[in-house]
Amino acid sequence: MIMNKVYDNLVSSAINSIIIEDNVVKVVYNSNKDKEYTFTCSNTEEFVEKLSEELIDVELNNGKGSVGRFLHQQIKNNVLVETK
Repeated sequence: MIMNKVYDNLVSSAINSIIIEDNVVKVVYNSNKDKEYTFTCSNTEEFVEKLSEELIDVELNNGKGSVGRFLHQQIKNNVLVETK
């Protein structure tokens, strides 16, 4: 299944945008908007589902949601693997 999604205008102090193209996730941080970090993701459907849940928590402003923390956890758990 081909997947192309763009998440920008995020409520996040750390993350500027997230772009998903098939099994590739591209992240731009607010600290350096000129640099794009590219990650591979073996299950983008699951990643998008979890990201959507996180974004809902952020929108609800219940104190649980954080896009930056979510991405950090996905990288730490090897869901997202940076390509060099």
